[in-house]
Amino acid sequence: METDFLELMSDTITIEPPSGTYTDRGQPTYGAAVSYACRIEPARGEHIIRGPSGEERKAAWHLYVSTTTALNAEGRLTLPSGFNPQQPPFYSVGRQADEEGVHHYELWV
Repeated sequence: METDFLELMSDTITIEPPSGTYTDRGQPTYGAAVSYACRIEPARGEHIIRGPSGEERKAAWHLYVSTTTALNAEGRLTLPSGFNPQQPPFYSVGRQADEEGVHHYELWV
């Protein structure tokens, strides 16, 4: 990844991937948290996102994540301290590519 792009990544998030198992109360369990450098910006305009069960809402944040590894929207996202809620669901995951392939991922929360 280019140095100029990485310099924009002033925040750090963590994502715990789903483990594929559930607690005895039916809650999903997660694997080890992975930290990612990212840039978090307020969502502009009326960007509507749809959750896994079909509910719609206006996005609050747009995250640019410096990874080329696919991100699973069923994972548990943790934003830096100061964000409320600190563990919002992320509804939309987008892969951004350039002429060399996958460049980074974008999340809408």
